[in-house]
Amino acid sequence: MSGLAHEQGFGGGLGRPQHLPAQVVDHATGYLAALGALIALARRAREGGSYLVRVSLVQTGRWVDSLGRVAGRHVADQSAADVGDLLATCESPFGRLTHVMPTARLSETPPFWERPPVPAGTHEAGWPG
Repeated sequence: MSGLAHEQGFGGGLGRPQHLPAQVVDHATGYLAALGALIALARRAREGGSYLVRVSLVQTGRWVDSLGRVAGRHVADQSAADVGDLLATCESPFGRLTHVMPTARLSETPPFWERPPVPAGTHEAGWPG
């Protein structure tokens, strides 16, 4: 909706839309939603009441687009070697998977997944016991 993928591909000479090196709109919208929830909880603690937080992928895309461009900073397709320090692998029922690690890095509590992804229906729905 924002045209960022179009600009990434055609601006880089690929002749077709291309994903950005990071899903900035998705990530930023999630962070904005979390920030809004924290602000609403703090306000509820001070003043009481309930609050509605709304975020929009399209509006975040428009905001990111409005930030402008840095000349000469187009990022061409990257190889696995270019982003290897951002990737992790795990064994799963689907085989060996390579995935992007979480963007948040905490020195005391590094993020991890206890279990790999599994096919739908592998586990019965329910609350952990």
